[in-house]
Amino acid sequence: MTFDEHHLREQFGRIWPTHTGQFCELLVNLRRLFGGDLDLMLVLAVIGSRTLAWGRIHGLSYDEFLVRAPQMTELAPINLQSIADYSGIPRETVRRKVQELQRAGWVLKRDDGYLVATTRAAADLAPATEATLKYLVAIGAAYTEAASDA
Repeated sequence: MTFDEHHLREQFGRIWPTHTGQFCELLVNLRRLFGGDLDLMLVLAVIGSRTLAWGRIHGLSYDEFLVRAPQMTELAPINLQSIADYSGIPRETVRRKVQELQRAGWVLKRDDGYLVATTRAAADLAPATEATLKYLVAIGAAYTEAASDA
């Protein structure tokens, strides 16, 4: 069975309960790691998605990613306005969140004004990555089980 929206809709009742339970657990973990500030988490996630865009990590295992990520220098640029436009968070709030992330050592502002996530963010937030992996495994397992019974 192909993993697509059509099949997810067909197996909705078997996958949705796993998703909601695991997604709530993931959000609780993220909220805890970010001191209750999910906007702070979202700003970092947007910056991180540009720092480590799909083409830069495609095909890497998690262990390879941890080793190679610090060496990646070709980054997709993002700035405060881009984050605000994409996330819907007001620009001034994004500016304050970026300042917090810089103080934590999780984001750097390059000389050209663009923002990048740091390797320290990856290391400090390893529990968030582990929680995300757990969520993805649960969703994959629920889908696989539903597909095998179909």
